[in-house]
Amino acid sequence: MAQSDPMIDLTLDYHAHILPRCDHGSDGVETSLRQLAMATEAGIRTVCATPHFYPHRENAAAFLERRARCAAALPRRPELPRILLGAEVLICDGMERLDDLPRLCLEGTNELLLEMPFYAWPSSLWDTLFALCERQDVRIVLAHADRYPRENIERLIREGIPLQLNAVCLTKPIKRRRYLEWIQNGYVKYLGSDIHMLGDGYRDWKKCKTLLEKKLR
Repeated sequence: MAQSDPMIDLTLDYHAHILPRCDHGSDGVETSLRQLAMATEAGIRTVCATPHFYPHRENAAAFLERRARCAAALPRRPELPRILLGAEVLICDGMERLDDLPRLCLEGTNELLLEMPFYAWPSSLWDTLFALCERQDVRIVLAHADRYPRENIERLIREGIPLQLNAVCLTKPIKRRRYLEWIQNGYVKYLGSDIHMLGDGYRDWKKCKTLLEKKLR
C-alpha cells in the first residue's frame, strides 16, 4: 500500500468526548471547559468532539439533534481550542446501507471515525467493514487501533485503512515499538486523547508529544 507522511499533527486531538452530557464523556459544561483548558496547555489548537453513536440505540437524526444541543451549551472562548463536530460510530451489520453515514463524518471532511467491537470480529462485520471501504462518500478512520488484536489491524493496514491511536498507548513501554513503527510507516493518520472525564488524557498527550518529536524529528 502507498505510505503517507509519517508526521502527525500534534496540535489536533482527533478523538475526544468533550461535549457536555452528550455521552459518558463530560458530565457538564464545567468539566468540558476544564478538558479544553487542559488541551490548550498541551499545545492542542483543535479538538474533534466525537461522542459515541450507537446505531442499535438511535438513528442518525436523533443523534445529530442531541449533539447539536450539547455543542450549543458549551461556550466558545477564543483562548480555548476550536471544536470540530464528529462522532465515534460503532460498526454494526449492514451499516454500509445507511444513507445518513456522511452526516456522521467529521465536519468539513468525509472521514468517519469507526469503532470496532472488543470481541472477536465475526465474518459479517468484516464484510460490513470492507463494504464501507467501497463507499465513495465516506473515508473510514479506525478509532483507537491500539485496542484491537494486532493481526486484525495489520490486515486493515494492508487494505489501506488509516488508523487513529490513543496517546496513552505511546506512554507505556509494552507494544510502544509496534505503534512507533506504524507511525513511521505512515499507517497512523491521527492521534487522539479519547478523554472522557478529566483523567490523564492530556498529561499523556504531553508525554506522547515529547516522544514523537524526539523520534520523528
